[in-house]
Amino acid sequence: MRKGKRYFSLILAGLLAVSLLAGCGGQEKKDKNTLTVAIAADPPTLDPHAASIDSAVNNLNPVYETLVKYDDDGEIVPCLATEWERIDDLRWRFKLRNDVKFHNGEKMTANDVLFSFKRATGPEGAKVAYIMSAIDAENCVVEDDYTIVIATHEPFGPLIGYLPYIGAVVVSEKEFTENPEKAAMNPVGTGPFKFIEWKKNDQCSYERFDDYWGEKPSYKNLIIRTIVEANSRVIELESGTVDIAYSIPANDIERLKENENTDVVERLSTTVEYLDMNVTKKPLDDVRVRQAIDYAINEQAIEDIVYRGTASYSPTTVTPGMKYFDNSDTDYRYDVKKAKQLLKEAGVSDLKLTLICSESVTRLNAATIIQSMLSDVGIDVEIQSYESGTVLNMIDAGETELFIMGFGAVGFPEPDNNIYGPFHSKQIPTNNMGFYKDPKLDEMLDEQRFMTDGPEREKLIKDIQKYLRENLPVIPLANTKQVIGIRSNIKNFVPTQASSHFVDKVDIE
Repeated sequence: MRKGKRYFSLILAGLLAVSLLAGCGGQEKKDKNTLTVAIAADPPTLDPHAASIDSAVNNLNPVYETLVKYDDDGEIVPCLATEWERIDDLRWRFKLRNDVKFHNGEKMTANDVLFSFKRATGPEGAKVAYIMSAIDAENCVVEDDYTIVIATHEPFGPLIGYLPYIGAVVVSEKEFTENPEKAAMNPVGTGPFKFIEWKKNDQCSYERFDDYWGEKPSYKNLIIRTIVEANSRVIELESGTVDIAYSIPANDIERLKENENTDVVERLSTTVEYLDMNVTKKPLDDVRVRQAIDYAINEQAIEDIVYRGTASYSPTTVTPGMKYFDNSDTDYRYDVKKAKQLLKEAGVSDLKLTLICSESVTRLNAATIIQSMLSDVGIDVEIQSYESGTVLNMIDAGETELFIMGFGAVGFPEPDNNIYGPFHSKQIPTNNMGFYKDPKLDEMLDEQRFMTDGPEREKLIKDIQKYLRENLPVIPLANTKQVIGIRSNIKNFVPTQASSHFVDKVDIE
């Protein structure tokens, strides 16, 4: 039986935040040639090879493009490249479009692609290195103006799935060679919008690029505003000063749906919130203890109470919307009796653990529920909350026992990202924050990277998910949704899974 009512009372004060009152939602704005989007944070950079978080990526998507991209159904389709083939284990040949111009008027050629990949894999690309380092830029070859061979250091089957990543955008060699500092602050790409201006902590503005090679946006001007406070994003959406608002809180969803001038679009993301365990700390090195913690946690109660419809369950960090998701074992495992039995088998009693989380209200609420659930099986949990930077420093230093973290791809749904980063021993502590070392798992993770997409790779990735669910280096809590508010006159906006969105196909009615 779920104990939702009991857990709800523990966090009621945190969840019953007062919603600011709004009127009927205002009038539709008269300017239908300008789209205004609100995001939750200012970009830390506009250099694509230093951009690793969604606030930067969302501000760069209008400007830059990649060789291939994902369509609305998550399938790889051509973009700057028209076709590609795998030559051998280490090399891929790409044929490029011959009608692409940068916003400075220069034609894009294979030399720009080569320059971009060399920069992304060099010192300037440190923030994107965990993905782009697979590319062996020194052995990439320009065969002609519109043909390039991309090399990898070792066989890397997921390459195509990673190429829609922000680190793999094509930049102008001319711009970054002549004035790299200016180019990093004033992006010049091949995308449907030209960058105009960045007012820090306020907004970035763009203008339709009329020489764009593809289908041109139906509106002329794009403004991406930074509105940190969620209630302010919602109010501005209701008033009509904002057309699209990202990261809508759960307690505002129904209000926006009931307002005739606003609506909400949702899509499951590639991100999983999970309870991580530092396996260098006893008794968390014992799989039976990790399994006991898993059985003690009622994930459905967490989804119902904390996320309230804005999350679903994923048994591992490969989410249901991703390629090769294993749906063979997706049931909740909440079983207090089983948890107590496993602790007894492990010889563990009177266990005291510290649970670290950021100051996020959502994570604090989840931590409070987990604290109560673990007390039901005899585990005493102390919660400590710090700002995000402090939490990450503590994790890197190996000072944590339990902590709540989120992991997911920004810009692409390739499953390798969600299993290799968090669990391969080479990723300790940057992405593998629980210091989990498992030679068998490392071998499987390496092997699936060597494979080309197909039935064999699919089987292996599903086997990895089964292995993760049995050995539990982390305990998934919730696969979060992208929850985005829109004005009712906004049509053809489709959110991605990967927290970076595209608005060039939007129509303003």
